[in-house]
Amino acid sequence: MRRVMQRASLWEVVFALLVAATALPLWVARYLPIQDLPQHLAAIRVLHSYADPHFDFTRYFELGLLRTQYLAYYLAVHWLAYLFDLELANRLLVTACVVATPYSIRALLRALRRDQRLSLFALPLAYNAHLILGFVNFLLAIPLAFYGLALCIEERRAPSLRRALPLALIALICFYAHIVPFALFALGALLVHLQLDLKAMLRGLAPLLPAGLSALVWIGLSPAGRATLIAAQGAESGPVPVYQPWRAALAELPNWLTDVFYGDEPWKLLRAFGVLLLVAFVAGVLRQRDDSAAQDPLGRHFVLRLWPLPIIALGLYFVAPISYDWIWPISPRFALLALLWLIVVLPAPPRYFAAPLFACVLFVTALQTQLVAKAFANFDTQEVADFDRALSVIPPAKRVAGLIFLRGSSQVKFSPFIHYVAYYQARKGGAVMFTFADFPQSPFRFRETNRPPRVPPRWEWLPEQVRPQSDLAWYDYVLVRGGPGPVSRAHGSFAPVYE
Repeated sequence: MRRVMQRASLWEVVFALLVAATALPLWVARYLPIQDLPQHLAAIRVLHSYADPHFDFTRYFELGLLRTQYLAYYLAVHWLAYLFDLELANRLLVTACVVATPYSIRALLRALRRDQRLSLFALPLAYNAHLILGFVNFLLAIPLAFYGLALCIEERRAPSLRRALPLALIALICFYAHIVPFALFALGALLVHLQLDLKAMLRGLAPLLPAGLSALVWIGLSPAGRATLIAAQGAESGPVPVYQPWRAALAELPNWLTDVFYGDEPWKLLRAFGVLLLVAFVAGVLRQRDDSAAQDPLGRHFVLRLWPLPIIALGLYFVAPISYDWIWPISPRFALLALLWLIVVLPAPPRYFAAPLFACVLFVTALQTQLVAKAFANFDTQEVADFDRALSVIPPAKRVAGLIFLRGSSQVKFSPFIHYVAYYQARKGGAVMFTFADFPQSPFRFRETNRPPRVPPRWEWLPEQVRPQSDLAWYDYVLVRGGPGPVSRAHGSFAPVYE
């Protein structure tokens, strides 16, 4: 017994060290190349410092918390910001998302009485397109969904009020983080509790009732909720959902996983990960044929019930719309979810095969983590340059437009600079453009009596088409990267204050 306890304690320490090492790249640079991160910081700053006259937010914005489903992320950082600097609080939460995902998968594997080492397969997926794009709400909902389903399974094994209450809270927070992981979690809970005894099934699903009612209220009252429902049903009028041909979706699949850095290394590591996953699957299937009686029968039953989740997620990646109106991306989110749910139901390899297999997974993780850390550090030191000095010359609580001609990076894919003007609002207040404030999922919006000119879709992506006399007349300052394009032809409307 003592040897078993020592082995379990050693596994806990090793697992913690491995997860912590995977999260280290998030701390190697002050500025992370995460595309939407500045916008999230600006939104949280409005919530956190709304009444602070130094930021002068009440002059430009009015709060509307019921308009957004993203309250879990924003409120969590808002509360943490009473203990830490806001940007540090946000980094802690992003780190928590990366750390919590393998831990939550391990918790679900434990509830299923399966080999917890399978959770190591989640480590190479830590730095994916959704993290680089800054979809923190989505990333926060993923571990909540796995933790919630783990509680569902334990609740099915032995119903307990002490377990039902945390389950209700996790389900509610998961919904207010992101609808997509929550929907898969709710489906998983239904599959786990599905039974002929209707009363017992409803009793098992009762902890999800607060989250379900919140979802109905959100769909009925929120513009974002109604748009999501229309996108799911398929629209016959108004904005038209955009679909991607399956061949194009297949070709884009690596870009929605871990192939988010330039060079051949990310693609090679992703292929190596795929090979290891396939090897684990084949070895696990062979073991099942020879040693199926050794598994917990009830856990095996639950695993069979959960198999539809990765299959449905993969199918939705190919058949769901890629975008609808302002909602983007939709279908690409299911690629990562399909792999993570596959880890849960993956047949465990035999003992003699497990050690070298998991060692290879850790080797791939180490190579990828080193690659990510190098890219993040180079981005911060080589590309951000003297951005702090540029912001320092602008007084607080001003109106600042951002024209980002050079929005890309040589280190990571996507457009990590496109929202950098939002750092001004996050640090000094006032109002900026481009902003998410005009989007339905924003927890605040501009006051109609004091707002910038409305801009057409993709305004932030087309700075060369901006009209200085009309689009920029409301602003006190313009933050430019590249260009300066139309600002240089503004006929004296703007004078350089820092170059």
